[in-house]
Amino acid sequence: MADNPKKKGRDRELDSEQEHDVAYLMKTAKVSRQRALEAIREAGPNREKVMAYLGKK
Repeated sequence: MADNPKKKGRDRELDSEQEHDVAYLMKTAKVSRQRALEAIREAGPNREKVMAYLGKK
């Protein structure tokens, strides 16, 4: 847990292959699990790049 819970770090800008991140991408981009994982692997962990890879935003 962070020392100051009011501070928000870069973690909100990143995606990983963890289940909650994949589920978030599936819901917001309306893509399958396979497509979400592919986007994270190809575009890297930056959420903006992942969404651009998926053609969203």
